[in-house]
Amino acid sequence: MFIKFGNFRNAEYKGIQELAAYNLHSDVFRKLEPFLKKGFQVLDFGCGQGAFSQRLTDAGMIVDVCDLNIEQVRADVNRKYKLDLNTQDIPSSIPQKYDVIVAMEIIEHLQNPWKYLSDCISLLKEGGIIVLTTPNISNFISRLRFFMRGSLLAFEKADLAHGHITPLSFIQLENMFDFYKLEILIKSYVGPVPLFHFYGLSRFTILRNTILPLLVPLMSGPKRGRALVYILKKKR
Repeated sequence: MFIKFGNFRNAEYKGIQELAAYNLHSDVFRKLEPFLKKGFQVLDFGCGQGAFSQRLTDAGMIVDVCDLNIEQVRADVNRKYKLDLNTQDIPSSIPQKYDVIVAMEIIEHLQNPWKYLSDCISLLKEGGIIVLTTPNISNFISRLRFFMRGSLLAFEKADLAHGHITPLSFIQLENMFDFYKLEILIKSYVGPVPLFHFYGLSRFTILRNTILPLLVPLMSGPKRGRALVYILKKKR
């Protein structure tokens, strides 16, 4: 997306609200779909109302979900696990293994992301995959925020209200993947971040739409996308 006026609206899937950045669910599903086969057993962590879980069910998957507030789930799923991922033991609470683990917009909510990733691996079947996303603190908007305010996109004071406590850069994530011997099958970004976005008047938005577009071509690393997305497989 090149230019946008106004804020993004909340997205839905079959009337179920997507509790994530605009278009994140649809973008992730397009990247994940080639790896799916009908009848795969999938565990969707931090599923929210279950919009992504319903996409998976509609694609022929057998979907279990896990969330702290399991009562909000509106999707047609197989099993529901109510867990606090910061305080409860994951492997002992979930008795089976899965073809696909969905860890979408969850790791940034956790006190110990290293342990969480290890737990995800322990729940994988042989040859299974993990799809993991987290806010992209390296995108060009976040870099401008850090330059001006010393803060990161999606990890400012207001973001504590919805549980964003652990910012992870692509370097940190890929160090974790190396440590746990995870092969990166796909590394990409999801969710639109327009090059020009007009949504109010402030010093930040003026710089964002004038000086910043000139600097973007000079930036390296994952500079686009609202979130990073990785599809991972345990190395043999």
